[in-house]
Amino acid sequence: MDALEILKQMHTEAKSAFQQIEHAGPDQRGSLWSKLRPELVAHEQIEERFVYDPVAKEAGNRDSMLADWEQRHHQEVGEAEAMIREIGGLEPRDGQWLERVGRLRMTLEGHIQTEETEIWPKIREVWRSDRLERAGAEVQAAKSGGGSHEAAA
Repeated sequence: MDALEILKQMHTEAKSAFQQIEHAGPDQRGSLWSKLRPELVAHEQIEERFVYDPVAKEAGNRDSMLADWEQRHHQEVGEAEAMIREIGGLEPRDGQWLERVGRLRMTLEGHIQTEETEIWPKIREVWRSDRLERAGAEVQAAKSGGGSHEAAA
C-alpha cells in the first residue's frame, strides 16, 4: 500500500478515537487519551521522516508548495504538540480538558484537510507509484516496529 493511503487510514482512526473520547464518560476519557496521545505524536514523526522530509528533498526544487509545506507542517505539529502538553496538565474529568481536546481535534482536522486535498495530490504528481509504495513500506515498518501507532493527524 502506498504511504498516503496508510496515512489516510491513520487519519480515519484518529478521528474515530477523538469521537470516542468526546462521547466517553468522565471516567473513561483519561484512558482513551493515554492511548491516542502517543499515536498522534508517532504519526507526525512518521509523516515527517518518511514522506514530508524526503519529498521536500527530492521534489522541493520542482514544486514550491511542497518545499514550503515541510516548514509549515513542522510549525503546525509544534502547535499541536503544545496543545497535547496542555491537555496532559489538566484533569480528564474537567470540562476544560474536554474543551481543549475538542480544540485539538478541530486543529488536526484542518491540518488533515490541507494534507489530503492540497498536499497529497501534489506529492502524487512528483512521486511515482513505486516511490509511494517504497515510502509505504517504510511507514508500515515504523508503525509495526514502534508499537501501536495506528491513529493520528
